[in-house]
Amino acid sequence: MRRIRFLHTADLHLGSSLSIGGEYSAALSPLLDNAIYDAFSRLCAEAIDKQVDFVLISGDLYDGGSRSVKANIFFNQECEKLASHNIPVYIIAGNHDPLSFHRELIAPPENVHLFGGEGPASMEVYDQNGEIIANIIGCSYNNRAESRKVHLDYRGKAGIWNIGLLHTQLEAENNYYLPASIKELQENEEIHYWALGHLHQHNVLWQEKNRAIVYPGIPQGRDMGEEGPGGAVLVDLVPDSEPEIKYINLSSLIYQRIEIPVDSIQKGNLIDLQRLIMEIGEELLKNHFYLPLNNEQIVEAYIVDWVLTGRSEVSSILKREKEEAFEYLLNSLQETFISRKPMLWSRKIIDRTGMPIDESLIQNNSIYQDIEKIIFFLKENPDFQEELLEELGLIWSGDADHEELDPTLFHLNNTTLEAVLRQARQLILEELLTRRELA
Repeated sequence: MRRIRFLHTADLHLGSSLSIGGEYSAALSPLLDNAIYDAFSRLCAEAIDKQVDFVLISGDLYDGGSRSVKANIFFNQECEKLASHNIPVYIIAGNHDPLSFHRELIAPPENVHLFGGEGPASMEVYDQNGEIIANIIGCSYNNRAESRKVHLDYRGKAGIWNIGLLHTQLEAENNYYLPASIKELQENEEIHYWALGHLHQHNVLWQEKNRAIVYPGIPQGRDMGEEGPGGAVLVDLVPDSEPEIKYINLSSLIYQRIEIPVDSIQKGNLIDLQRLIMEIGEELLKNHFYLPLNNEQIVEAYIVDWVLTGRSEVSSILKREKEEAFEYLLNSLQETFISRKPMLWSRKIIDRTGMPIDESLIQNNSIYQDIEKIIFFLKENPDFQEELLEELGLIWSGDADHEELDPTLFHLNNTTLEAVLRQARQLILEELLTRRELA
């Protein structure tokens, strides 16, 4: 085996659109319309620039019913660029573009190879000298839901790299998205690299000498549920070494939640809060803080939710004049940053603030100490999460398809659970202090 290099991507969802929610500036329209296409164009440019041996697409190239002539023509044009540099493309269909949805709008270039759905099949990859360098194994979805454990039948060939394409939620008990487990993939020693798709967050799940299991993530996030920079992975398989896996940022528009602690505005007002958010917005545009970008020039816009946290007297203003205060803040933020490069669009302001509390009361009062113990218990106890799901019902979507999260629902994870408990603690303490003062 010799060293090989390839780009691994998935979940492009060509034909789908980006969501902001509510009204937005016309200046954002071109970005929202083109961001998904631009991400794939950048990926193909990276493939050519890095002289890869091939490109892998692990499912959901298209977005179901959104597949269109425009998306089809665009994809073919980009693949023709790859063909001119002798770069083949290997694809499996996922749950959003299963073979049963397939419409041959325009035939793809000859360098594009789509796996069938009857069972795992192999395609050999050759270099320009006619030497075989890799064996790609894949199986497409025939329908939107697939309960087959097809990965158990993936077989490699001796003496070359064997790469398995699999579109899976990677839950052994999930009966909708090719159920599998990390352990099962690890146990198949014939496969050197598992090129996964379906989950939209980049994750190197496991790697050792000559082997890895990787989700590349989504190239371009489409809503606040797909927060942060999107991209793909550039992979070098090197004999007798761990795979070299580099994340390549591709998204031109980034969704981001930014936490704004208001504790410093103890005697301030709405103007002081506005100034604080403006300063943090400037810092974001200047330094891309919290965002590990390696090619910053491609970022054209941030879509931001400002999450106000902490305790301050400004909290009483927000709660008393909530609708008018938030409208004022949003309008001023949008007007200030809309003409900047990169653009920053304030989508929403979320209030998780509370009035100042004398923490010494917690230390010196048994009631407050009991509240702290209860909050800690609820946070650490998994049985409580199950009870919470039963109590609140459909407001949570804890077992949702990772690709089809309903933005109108909360999603029960560590972040949302901590936010709920923090707010509950704040409200209980405020109420107790109010009654104590009135007593």
